[in-house]
Amino acid sequence: MFCWIVSCLVFGWLTSASDAQSHPEIPSVKNSISIAEVVEGQIRGTYTCIQGYHLEGKKVFFSNASEEWDASTTQCRLGHCPDPVLENGEFSSSGPVNVNDIIAFKCNDHYILKGSSWSQCLEDHSWASPFPICKSRDCDPPEKPAHGYFQGANFTSGSMVTYHCESRYRLVGTPKQQCVDGEWSGAPPVCELIPRSGFEEALLAFQENTDLCSAIENFVRRVKENGLTMEELKYSLEIEKAELMQKLLT
Repeated sequence: MFCWIVSCLVFGWLTSASDAQSHPEIPSVKNSISIAEVVEGQIRGTYTCIQGYHLEGKKVFFSNASEEWDASTTQCRLGHCPDPVLENGEFSSSGPVNVNDIIAFKCNDHYILKGSSWSQCLEDHSWASPFPICKSRDCDPPEKPAHGYFQGANFTSGSMVTYHCESRYRLVGTPKQQCVDGEWSGAPPVCELIPRSGFEEALLAFQENTDLCSAIENFVRRVKENGLTMEELKYSLEIEKAELMQKLLT
């Protein structure tokens, strides 16, 4: 039984070695250990950097008898952590970063730091805390509410916009918002539909009816159903008249 197991192992090793020899040689990467395996008729090469170096580029490559891989972009660089990145800012490191090294982050003028101002290189080649970002102190255009709009075309830090609603809608929320360090000072307001009064419903029904006699009867009936007095009716008509005149003048 023991001899049979050993024979199988030796045969498998010889088969893999024979297949590997028929494929292109694995390109070497400085300061790394490469392992070649035969996987479904292809050579799979895996690169692992030696202690004190970290891998940049592809770690695993595949090749068949007619194709060769290009490992020129893969390299093992000194230091345990990938180089830090901070767009629109700078950090306190100009060379390879080793384990336990701590770097500090700082944003350029007119940018504000979002996240931790420092990060440390750990044993597993990762950073803690995650890298921050440098966000512009200016704001993106604010959100426009449904059935509403805002006034103001300047979105730089400190600028303000004012919200308005369309006709028959009322503003619910803060009408003014200010840009503060890249963020608007609050949530945009909403425009809420104003419920129609009994007189308005009666008047709308009157306007939509093409038969004059039927329209008058329907109007009077709706006025009575809503319990409107003649004084209230007269007042509502005056309001409608004033609003109509204002629209004509504008």
